[in-house]
Amino acid sequence: MSIWTQRPELAAYLGRQRWFARSQQVTVTDARSLKWLRDPSSGLGVRFEIISVASGTEVGIYNVPLSYRPEPHEELSHGFIGATIVDNRTFYVYDALHDGEARGVLLSGFAEGAVVPDDISFGRLQGFSLEPGADNVLLGVEQSNTSVIAGDAMVKFFRRLTPGVNPDIEVQEALTLADSEDISPLLGWIRSGDIDLAMVSTFQRSATDGWDTARASVRALQNDAIRAREAGGDFAAEAERLGATTAAVHTQMRELLPVAIWGPVELDALVVRLERRLDEVIAAHPIVAEYADGARAAYERIDRGVPVPVQRIHGDFHLGQTLRTTTGWKIIDFEGEPSKPREDRIRLDSPLRDLAGMLRSLDYVAHSITPMTGVISLDPQVDEAAVADDWVRRNQIAFLLGYGFDRSDAWVALLRAYAIDKAVYEVAYEEDHRPDWVSIPIRALQKLV
Repeated sequence: MSIWTQRPELAAYLGRQRWFARSQQVTVTDARSLKWLRDPSSGLGVRFEIISVASGTEVGIYNVPLSYRPEPHEELSHGFIGATIVDNRTFYVYDALHDGEARGVLLSGFAEGAVVPDDISFGRLQGFSLEPGADNVLLGVEQSNTSVIAGDAMVKFFRRLTPGVNPDIEVQEALTLADSEDISPLLGWIRSGDIDLAMVSTFQRSATDGWDTARASVRALQNDAIRAREAGGDFAAEAERLGATTAAVHTQMRELLPVAIWGPVELDALVVRLERRLDEVIAAHPIVAEYADGARAAYERIDRGVPVPVQRIHGDFHLGQTLRTTTGWKIIDFEGEPSKPREDRIRLDSPLRDLAGMLRSLDYVAHSITPMTGVISLDPQVDEAAVADDWVRRNQIAFLLGYGFDRSDAWVALLRAYAIDKAVYEVAYEEDHRPDWVSIPIRALQKLV
């Protein structure tokens, strides 16, 4: 039993983190300490803590590596959790991922010949290893996970945990062993029992985040007040290449991982799931109610008479899950939506769900300029919505063209249903986290239904 089970400081710290499923009240129901990677008697103690939390009606398991220091460190104050007694000595406890020296200890098991506790394992592919004491840098953007750069490796520490192999490791291991050129190859992982704590992939030093790349194209419209096809930063060729990369990865996943065919029974079940999500969102966010009839009508247009091939998919596909490198696009983060149960994230589905996610992301990136800066164009006579819509339409078409999308009635209806479902989810997310952005998915629903 961990000393943190009955301590309120850890619950308070969790409640302030972006990667935590927030609620007004957070209760630590259980905390399991793994064995020390470094004993605090050395002057710095480091270990993983597996924290079980009740937050509102939700129960979750979280990965919170901790560092124990005999003296307070002001430069680590943003990761400070509290003080505690270990072996009759007072230690100041920090989130180890905000502590550079402690991060090195967390990664020490990847060194050649490293000796690690028997309740944790460091798996490695392709002869991967890290030099002891290698420099490491914490990435500033924290969302559902926390990432660290160490040498030529990107280490993603999973924050929300589920028993079983993490889908990101499972999918990327299969693609890496098949020599896929469309991902950042998997290098290793950290595991305790049946729970994955972290994964390591190749750090793409030349890469630009897909969201940032696309936003640069949208920003090219600001001063010139011109249409997307005329802009010097036209993104359409990149969108088409991204579509081709997506198709290649879907093909690889289809060849390497389980597949099936959905018939009328499975498609009826899909419609039930879509309608259930709609009902749940309407109950919490009544603003969606006026689009319900149109959404249900679109779901009913899914053609039950056309068999639908299904497979493992990305599951949370958007521009932020892509990297533009000097050698082309790379797709990353095959974890799915971390807030969903593992069985939902590994469920076979149509690749069109991923396509819908990217179409929505292209719409988001164009219309995000207004919430973030207040303007798209500096010319007051320019119809900002029309400029953004033109960019979206051009790049959505280019992406689908690159993918080789079959524009038959059945596939168009299914793609539209997935896009509506994604927009419904987005309304709930924005109302909960970014109310200033809720107009983006609401406007999309107006057009889609």
